Amino acid sequence: MLSYFRINDPYRLVIIFFILLAFRLPVMMSSGGLTLPELNYMLVGEKLNQGASLYEGLWDNIAPLSALVYASIDFLFGRSQLAYQIVALVLVFFQCLVFNKLMLDRKAFNENTYIPGLMYAVLMSFFFDLFTLTPVLMGMTFLLLALNNIFNHIEFRAKEDEKILNIGIYIGLASLFYLPYFIFGITVLLIFMILTGTVARRYLLMLFGLFLPLLITGCYFLLRSRLNVFIYNFLNPLWQYQADHYMALWQIAIVFAVPMGLLIFSLARLSQRARFNNYQSRVTQAMFLLLIFSVIFILISGQLTPNIFIVFMPSMAFFLAHGFLVFNRRWIGEIVFTLFLIATVLVGLGTYFDFSFTAKYIDETEYLVNKKDGDKWESKKVLILDDDITPYASAFAATPFLNWQLVEGLFRNPEFYDNLTIIHQGFQEDMPDVIIDTHDVMPPILERLPQMKLKYRKEGNTYYLKG
Repeated sequence: MLSYFRINDPYRLVIIFFILLAFRLPVMMSSGGLTLPELNYMLVGEKLNQGASLYEGLWDNIAPLSALVYASIDFLFGRSQLAYQIVALVLVFFQCLVFNKLMLDRKAFNENTYIPGLMYAVLMSFFFDLFTLTPVLMGMTFLLLALNNIFNHIEFRAKEDEKILNIGIYIGLASLFYLPYFIFGITVLLIFMILTGTVARRYLLMLFGLFLPLLITGCYFLLRSRLNVFIYNFLNPLWQYQADHYMALWQIAIVFAVPMGLLIFSLARLSQRARFNNYQSRVTQAMFLLLIFSVIFILISGQLTPNIFIVFMPSMAFFLAHGFLVFNRRWIGEIVFTLFLIATVLVGLGTYFDFSFTAKYIDETEYLVNKKDGDKWESKKVLILDDDITPYASAFAATPFLNWQLVEGLFRNPEFYDNLTIIHQGFQEDMPDVIIDTHDVMPPILERLPQMKLKYRKEGNTYYLKG
């Protein structure tokens, strides 16, 4: 099968699409597998379509362009997991096209081949939460576009200022989908310093492009008198709030054990057998820098989930493609690739449908939404004062206070007048039917808001609206 993709024929891309579809279709046809982050994205889109303003009428650290996409999907399809999966399928296929075209146009390999696109497609099918539309996935599109211009600059050391500017703009746009993408601006600076003779003026030009999307976004919120909440919700969480560890790191290591093993093998093979010209050597070094900064990206990311590791896919696909191409005996490469496909089925689909040994070691209970737990509040307006947003699965999110990490300081310090005013206004605009007070923060608030206290009755850690 691998030899089929060595041929320089664009129709191979059609086969790549069907490979993507084959891995994803069983999950798309099932009715489970909704993750907590995925539910959060749906709630963001829903609240925005109900008229809430981002970061003021909706407290969440989601990036603005991601919020815009989720609001658009909710407007068209409502809370549809299938819509997320279909859009993700189309987007991943587009990324395969961009990535493979980049490798062909920039002659990163010694032969014209569609194996890089194939590697990217298989890697993006390695776990079920890669099948949905996430901010990391959307931002990756712009990182790949930036990579195209980076390779062009490495190859020609082009004197086109427009392309240098575009590199920064693309990375800046990626960070407006998921803020940690901003770290790749440093990657580009290092690539310019180590691998090219870029003049100082173009460093400044790239940095200007990097900050330009963020500055424009900041101006938009400034004109709407929401700059402070934009900074508090979107920028501050990058260094002030703890990450959400939905899965243990060792479990994620099990998920990606096979690709990481092949990556190490490919790097070893390349160091021994690869014959590169000067340009290809610099491209390989650039991709290795991208791989290193992907680790930093994970460290500063706000979540620890398998889909965050999408950031590794371009560099991994690059090195894996090289690893398969240096096999002298092609039949060995075919066997290894077949085993790679089998591992993808066992880890991705096997874990999801519980027919693989990996299901015993990968605990998804804190990652997946248990819809039965949310049925109790079906169609009610609920406020959850906790990180576990499972009850929202069948309910509507009331008040602006969606993200507990962002609003915890408000609810734990009601003695400050500003905090109490924000809470009171949020309740007045969107009164919840149910308040789930896991951390017992409501009593001091209700003592200071006696009229609101009269509206609720308490049962355990839950408050119910009377009448």
